[in-house]
Amino acid sequence: MKLLCVIDNFGSGGAQRQLVNIACSLKSRGHCVEFFTYYPHDHFSAKLDEAGIPVHLHQKMSRFSLVPLFALRRLIRRGGFDAVLAFLETPSVYAELACVGMGDVRLVVGERNTVPGGRSSVSRVMKSHLHRLADAVVANSYAQREWLSEHFPFLNTKLRTVWNGIDTISFHPPETPACAGETLRLLGVGRVTDVKNLSRLVSALRLCRQQGLSITLDWGGRIENENYYQRINRAIEVDRLAKSWRWLGERKDVPELMRQYDALILPSSWEGLPNVVCEALASGLPVLASRIADNARLVQCGQSGFLFDPDASSDMASVLTEFAALDTATRIEMGKTARRFAEKELTMEKSTAAYERILQRGLDE
Repeated sequence: MKLLCVIDNFGSGGAQRQLVNIACSLKSRGHCVEFFTYYPHDHFSAKLDEAGIPVHLHQKMSRFSLVPLFALRRLIRRGGFDAVLAFLETPSVYAELACVGMGDVRLVVGERNTVPGGRSSVSRVMKSHLHRLADAVVANSYAQREWLSEHFPFLNTKLRTVWNGIDTISFHPPETPACAGETLRLLGVGRVTDVKNLSRLVSALRLCRQQGLSITLDWGGRIENENYYQRINRAIEVDRLAKSWRWLGERKDVPELMRQYDALILPSSWEGLPNVVCEALASGLPVLASRIADNARLVQCGQSGFLFDPDASSDMASVLTEFAALDTATRIEMGKTARRFAEKELTMEKSTAAYERILQRGLDE
């Protein structure tokens, strides 16, 4: 199979990570894979270079530019591709329009994010109707698939769910699990933006401190919203948490980071299927996360982590308190449960095989 993958850029986002991983896995299975992109971010470029995957960059100079669309259509027409796989909304729009009239090219688009509050904007409706042009629409969470099915039932025959795949070799438990100490060491990973719900996390940490609980938090990820970042810093200062909270910035050593903490925390108000939760499970790291989207399917509450209400700082603080009280043996067993789940459900091999079936054989699963 000759496959063209389409995405906006190679920044450090979850969708970019997943599509690059899928592309490299398909290449290792003997398929010919190329990429089309229109912004020159290069966080994952080295991995594509190492895999020998060519990249076609047609830079988009303005928000509503049609240059990528026409360049993509020319590339598909001349490149002899059997299939096109696009992730994220705008790249999917470009791919769907570019493939019009090319009936011999199989088009698969990925749906990556659950819509917050179930809202359906005019833009969302239009983009969902464009999915009529795709051969398959793959959601990376059951929550997103159910939302699409409810709001756009005409897509039902096209919808599939494929969870994110994780490199379980890179993401693995530490050789020697850490003992439960007096201070609970938390890791957070993700873009610094309002959907990560960091303001309520700050409030939860303040409540824990008032109860005498010692917690440190390191947060890794690029700053996507500078105003939000400054607002969180002000809250950290007001609540006197500056000595407990450390910004790590954008990192490429996430697998190593996962092996240095007691638990991962993800307080997001909404998500698709968060890569970081899957990576933590593969790393044998207990997960403390919002009760949203597919998190309840990923995290076995009380066995591999705990879930909390993202709208209630008090509930978040209660979960932190409950986890902090666990002894070393219980935490180690949680980590083992997390790893077993990842090895069964979240491998890159399982995710790639699912995409391979959809791209090659269509909807006959």
